[in-house]
Amino acid sequence: MMTHSRGSNPTVWEKTKGIARFIRLPNLIIVVLIEFLLRYGVLNPILFNWQTAYMTSLTDFIIFVLATLLLAVGGYVINDYFDQKIDRVNRPDTIVVSRIVSPRMAMKIHILVNTIAVILGFYLAYRIHSLWFGLLFPCGALFFWFYSARWKQQLIWKNLIVAFISASLILLVLLFEFFHLRLYPDYFSTVIGTLDTIFWIFLSYAVFAFLVSLFREIVKDIEDLKGDEEFGTRSLPAVIGIGWSKLIVVLLILITMGLLAYAQVSIHRFGFEILFWYFTLAVQLPSLYLVIAVIMAKKRENFRFASGLAKLIMFTGILSLLVIYLSY
Repeated sequence: MMTHSRGSNPTVWEKTKGIARFIRLPNLIIVVLIEFLLRYGVLNPILFNWQTAYMTSLTDFIIFVLATLLLAVGGYVINDYFDQKIDRVNRPDTIVVSRIVSPRMAMKIHILVNTIAVILGFYLAYRIHSLWFGLLFPCGALFFWFYSARWKQQLIWKNLIVAFISASLILLVLLFEFFHLRLYPDYFSTVIGTLDTIFWIFLSYAVFAFLVSLFREIVKDIEDLKGDEEFGTRSLPAVIGIGWSKLIVVLLILITMGLLAYAQVSIHRFGFEILFWYFTLAVQLPSLYLVIAVIMAKKRENFRFASGLAKLIMFTGILSLLVIYLSY
């Protein structure tokens, strides 16, 4: 059991911070920001031309956001449930399960939030007349379970799955609005040509989220190498070593920068100068600094800094949606 300066009884403030870590509050805030920026920064001005009558209602969209948040919380909780032992080695000062929340209570929370998410998901499926959309939520809950219980121990699959989840979160917003749009066949036929542009915008952000999440997860694995080796987790650094893992991270960052530069050429061609310079200053330059930081990193604190910088790059990249919104 983890030691603490105040004994085994954490203070109210420590419990509050622990619960915030438990549900990954900063991540949830980012999810809310992403989903609303995609709705109002891309879909509203480009696909719907500010005609909100054809969009999902704000109430339904808020329910959609809540359902995805609950699904994410369920995933975080079950992940911490299965990671209790390894977290005592890698993150002894921030462990929540067994110290602030009992394992039994963690499992109850996992079941509760997933149940609510699935119910809300099928309600939304009823609203947009698509059973398939509703099935995504129980499938998502099972996906998080198998990831935490089984797939997380498998080489590279852990990283790819987390990256896929980040990308699918973006595409899910488009899917929700697409199914709803089919309820208006006359308007649907008039914007069918615009859907191709919308799809590529969403796909571009999904690819960006996938790549940033992927190299950040590998950096986190390097940071957590001690615990992974102790418990036999086949993370990339544990199998191929820190040096090769750093090389893969650098290559992934450079690929991300290259793809973004390619997108910036189109952005510049279409006259979005502010967006072009935003990506240059807020995403490309920090990414270049991250390359240097990863190459120079030697201690665990260096990799923790690199992980935080990668998260910042993800955040600034998503904030470009706000620039798109202001451009219209």
